[in-house]
Amino acid sequence: MKKILILLVLVGNITFAQKLTKEQLADKLADKACACATKQEITKDNFELTIGICLLEGINAYEKDVEKHYGKDVISNDKKMEELGYDVGKKMGMKCPTVFKFMLEEEDQSVTNELTLSGKVYDIKFEQFLTFIVKEESGKINQFILLSYFDNAFLLTDKVLKTADNIEVTYYEMELFDAKLGKFVSYKIVTDIIKK
Repeated sequence: MKKILILLVLVGNITFAQKLTKEQLADKLADKACACATKQEITKDNFELTIGICLLEGINAYEKDVEKHYGKDVISNDKKMEELGYDVGKKMGMKCPTVFKFMLEEEDQSVTNELTLSGKVYDIKFEQFLTFIVKEESGKINQFILLSYFDNAFLLTDKVLKTADNIEVTYYEMELFDAKLGKFVSYKIVTDIIKK
């Protein structure tokens, strides 16, 4: 598989001499990968391969900038490729979320146990993903991530919830890859919120 990807890189070696920042490069690569992916018929079976090929098209198009920020051996260096994939994936999640829709649906289908807990809103952070912390009556702290739409999501997105509000949260747990830690970490994904 790696040989096929390297061959694709060599065959499609189109280079544009540009001087992009790392952030601009991630934006450009995400745009290119999204444009490529939306033209494909993506299934759960071909998702990784399709996204990989689309990403390689972008790497070819911005080869010099990729080398500058990630090194010449990015394709054969798993750590560098993970870093690049993480940077571009963050952008793709915002630019073309429908590309990942089926993947989220697949994860939802694998979720058999939805859990609930009650407590007070302790903190809400609007970063790359919206995260919030709920403190249970026992003092236990739980962090949640908003990944997909649900009817009461507006409580978070429209900043209706405030710290110290009493809420009930319905959620499931999913392992997501944390590129900074270099490992999969279990996260609580919110599926509903009821303000009490």
